[in-house]
Amino acid sequence: MKKLITAVVVLSIFSFACGTAGKKTETSQQKNPPVKQEVKIKKECKNYVSRMENCLKSAEGKDYRKLWSTCEGQVMWDMLKEYQDNGFCFDEDECKQKVLEEINNCKEERTYLFRKYYR
Repeated sequence: MKKLITAVVVLSIFSFACGTAGKKTETSQQKNPPVKQEVKIKKECKNYVSRMENCLKSAEGKDYRKLWSTCEGQVMWDMLKEYQDNGFCFDEDECKQKVLEEINNCKEERTYLFRKYYR
């Protein structure tokens, strides 16, 4: 009788251990690292994205956040000058507002660029 109870206890422990090991394997297989997704760049954001990419590719330095803010300032200035030169706006304040609106409409692309070039 004791042998029968011991056998049942051992079998139940063994089956429980095998069951939890299988669950651990399943959960560890499901936790794959996220795949980098390419962001489709909207038509109205291509100007901003191409300028930022050119600036970030040519920028040199160690502090990426400083490089990013320098490039973004340069791109904003260039876009402002382009808007003024081409007559897209009447005064400087209106041009500034248009540039900011264009950049704010490209938040997803902006985040993608930041992560792509982050070193």
